[in-house]
Amino acid sequence: MSTSFILASAALEETADTPGDADDTANVNIVRKMLCKPVSYDTGQHIIYNRHFLKDQVIISMRLLSLSTDLPVIYNWLPWEYTRHLKKEAHVEQLHEIYSRIAGSGTAQSFMVLMNNTNLAQADIYQATADDISLQYNVKAGDYKLQLLIKPERLLIGNYSLCAIQATLGFLFSFQEVKRVVMQLDENEFLNSKMEKAGFIFHKKTSTRQKTARLYTCTRESLRDQGEPPSEVDAPLR
Repeated sequence: MSTSFILASAALEETADTPGDADDTANVNIVRKMLCKPVSYDTGQHIIYNRHFLKDQVIISMRLLSLSTDLPVIYNWLPWEYTRHLKKEAHVEQLHEIYSRIAGSGTAQSFMVLMNNTNLAQADIYQATADDISLQYNVKAGDYKLQLLIKPERLLIGNYSLCAIQATLGFLFSFQEVKRVVMQLDENEFLNSKMEKAGFIFHKKTSTRQKTARLYTCTRESLRDQGEPPSEVDAPLR
């Protein structure tokens, strides 16, 4: 799974009436200090970020991945070519090994993206300097790679994929250490247009022995200049 978008074949707003209890707040504070640091995925996770898209009437939320509940969901979203050689139980076990390594790596972190409290996407964040994407361009300190797996049934409907991208970017840029976000995806006219609307700038084409892909970068400035002007307020939950 080398591209940032995995295709199937087929202004953050705090809610004053749901402030969260003390345990929620403690969990948020820990996560806010631990982007791409070792963390446990063994338990149920609390929402750590919300963004309300007023025009689309959706709230996009983020939480850390949970090994106990999310792996079967991810399996069902993966394209057939990734799952055809293994039975579901074997593939879920393989996913467990992958995400357990990410949890303890210190250079990556995994999240679930929700829309109105329903699973919408799964996001993996990597320090680009420690990822093989660094071989594809002139990587810099503060670069983070985003890999996003969107629920196939939602990928081509409305602005849901755009909302997922924008909310994830808002979350990432709330961390001071994130200077630039990098994504790499296959040639796809629909998703290419979504990337540009979200604030990404086409950087270059990249090639491997298997395929040609497009590499995009996004900074705080390009997010502000090229992204759709938000009517929402971006901020972490507190």
